[in-house]
Amino acid sequence: MIKNMLVVIALLSFSAQSQTLIKGTLNPPQEFSWIVLYQLQGTKQLYIKNVTITNGEFTIDLPENTPEGMYRLLYSQQNNGFVDFIYNGKSVELSFNPDNPLESVAFLNSEENSTYQNYLIDYSNQQQTLDSLQVNYFSVQDEIDKTNTLNLYTTEFKKQQKIQETYETLTKEFLANHFIKANKKYYSEQLFDTPQEYLNSEKEHYFDFLDFTDKQLLNSTFLSEKVIDYVFYLNGSEDVEMQNGLYKESVNEVINRLGDDLNLRSDMLMLLLHSFSQIENTVLLDFVMDNYYLKLPEQLQDQSFLSQIHEKVRLAIGKTAPEITWEENGIQKKLSELSIAKIYIVVFWSTGCSHCLVEIPQLYEFTKEKENIHVIGHTLENDDIGFNIYTPKYEKWTNILGLEKWQNPMVKEYQITATPTYFILDEHKKIIAKPDYFRDVKAFFED
Repeated sequence: MIKNMLVVIALLSFSAQSQTLIKGTLNPPQEFSWIVLYQLQGTKQLYIKNVTITNGEFTIDLPENTPEGMYRLLYSQQNNGFVDFIYNGKSVELSFNPDNPLESVAFLNSEENSTYQNYLIDYSNQQQTLDSLQVNYFSVQDEIDKTNTLNLYTTEFKKQQKIQETYETLTKEFLANHFIKANKKYYSEQLFDTPQEYLNSEKEHYFDFLDFTDKQLLNSTFLSEKVIDYVFYLNGSEDVEMQNGLYKESVNEVINRLGDDLNLRSDMLMLLLHSFSQIENTVLLDFVMDNYYLKLPEQLQDQSFLSQIHEKVRLAIGKTAPEITWEENGIQKKLSELSIAKIYIVVFWSTGCSHCLVEIPQLYEFTKEKENIHVIGHTLENDDIGFNIYTPKYEKWTNILGLEKWQNPMVKEYQITATPTYFILDEHKKIIAKPDYFRDVKAFFED
């Protein structure tokens, strides 16, 4: 009997010891009521579990055999409402301010996460110091000031090297070591005389410490974030054609760095396609699609994803506006067949929208004497009462009654989520601008 009790106690003790928990405190707690745990794998987030937040606290009991790696706690879909941490098979307890999670997070029982967090803070601070000295050096004219800046830079450069070496040594047995080594940034021992020399060095050495075969980096968002930074933030130009050229060069460089791993290539290409769709850059979408993604083996091409991308940019600048048909004096009319102006403004509005009742008269006054501009006012209504009262005032426009309001087919076709919504088209009915407000419409023509 005593032996049986000892066995039970031993089993309970083992169970308690083997259980791994993620415990957290939001301070202040605010109104957040749930938190979701994801495993980060490359460009993807794999759902693990979600729990309720009670009085700012939560506990997640991890499933058995949860793999080690980088994980994310998401508590809000807005404003970077998440915290990332490393899971190494041990329980993790943390606290953070939900308004400022990345800077405020504190790990209470995880040496690995605490060390990595301290590294990120120390290394980032030192980067800012070195970058500030470089920026100042560009404008320094006095030779004595130049020498002093160079000497200070040399001192700070050595500090940066020491920080990196110290943390690499401290984390030699940790998963964090992979991220710390990859996070290292190349700095020249000498300052550059011009911004272009500095930028050239940044681009030349950007990938020096990134290993696209490292499994720990692949099972995180680390590499995908680095790729996005390289493509979108390291190269910039106000000239659209030049900017697209820089984008293409960056994409080519990234693909060359990925090697022969086709799964990784597919994931990164989908990331780039999604990012270019977000800014509605159809030139780069076509470039990435035609030169890389559609050349992957068919089993690595996600047709559902491609459909979503095409749908997202269907109304992008440069695309032909969806067809609109209406009846006028018993005759069927089409937007595509209009030839009465050089520029067309399609505006979706409603007589029940107070904002519309301010902006639509302004739009009419602005356009009524401009012979090269024609306005198609598509009024979304549940009946024809408001339409019949208001539209006679806009006699120089084409006024179309869209019944069933938000269920009207044009709402979906033009992805209307609010009124008024404006589209400016050229004479070929290609979208050339999508102003948010009347003042933006006016500015488009005045500029």
